[in-house]
Amino acid sequence: MRRSPKVMIILVAGVVALLVVTTSAFMVFKDEDSPQTVADNARAARPPVKVVVFADRGRKETMTTAGTVREVLSELGIEVGPYDLVRPALDQPPAAQIKVYRLLSKPVTRTLAIPPPVIKKKNKTMFVWDEKVLRKGRPGIRVVRVAYVPRKGKKVKAIIAQRIKRKPVAQIVAVGTKGAPTGGAAARLNWKGLADCESNGNPKAINSAGYYGLYQFSLASWASVGGTGRPSDATPAEQTYRAQQLYNRVQGRWQGQWPHCGKYLFS
Repeated sequence: MRRSPKVMIILVAGVVALLVVTTSAFMVFKDEDSPQTVADNARAARPPVKVVVFADRGRKETMTTAGTVREVLSELGIEVGPYDLVRPALDQPPAAQIKVYRLLSKPVTRTLAIPPPVIKKKNKTMFVWDEKVLRKGRPGIRVVRVAYVPRKGKKVKAIIAQRIKRKPVAQIVAVGTKGAPTGGAAARLNWKGLADCESNGNPKAINSAGYYGLYQFSLASWASVGGTGRPSDATPAEQTYRAQQLYNRVQGRWQGQWPHCGKYLFS
C-alpha cells in the first residue's frame, strides 16, 4: 500500500525527533560522568582549608578546596621551574604549609666522608707531650644532594638535602699528664734566651737547611735524645726537655750544637 507524501513527512520528522532526544540524553549522561565533572564535584564537596605557601622569600596564604599542591600553586600564580623542589610534591594533597625551593640546576648526589671525632683520655703515667692511640677512628659517610641556587642575585652551589649513611666511630687517644723531668743543672740555664735566638721563640719554626723547632734540632740530634717525628711537631715542653737532654749528652759542650746562639744559655 502506498503512503501519501504527508504520511512520509510525519514519519521522517518523528525519527529525527527521536534521534535528537536520544543524543541529547546521551550527551547529558556523558557530561555528568566526565572526569572534569567528577573532579569539580569532589572539589565542591571538600571544605576550604587554609594553606600557607613559602616561595621566593615570601609567603602567601589562601583558603582553598584544591586537591593537589599543583592546583594550589596554580591558583596563586606561582610557577615551578624544571629543577625546583616542592614539598609536599606537586601531585600530593596540600599540607598546611607548602614550600618551593628554587633550583638553577639539576641536583647532583655526592658521597662525603665525616671525620671521626677524637676522644682524649688522661694518663698520669705518660709525659705531657706523649700521646697513644688506644682505638683507631673510622670516618662516617654522608650522602648529599648539591645544586646551584639563587642567593643575593648570584648563582651559588648549596647542599639541598643530606642523610647520614654511616656514623663515624670516635678515635680514642691517651694523653699524658705527667710533668716533664728536670734536666739537672741544664734546667737552670736560659733556654728561653736560646730559643729566642734560634727560632724567635717559634716552636713550629722550620729552616730549609733541615733544622726544626724552638732550638733548631736536626733530625739526627732529635732522635739521639729519644725524639720521634719532627721536632717542630712536638710540644714546647718536650722540645725543651730534649734540648736539656742533648746538652747533658754532650756534657755541656754546647758549641757543637748551637755555635751562634748557645751563649744565650748563660745570659
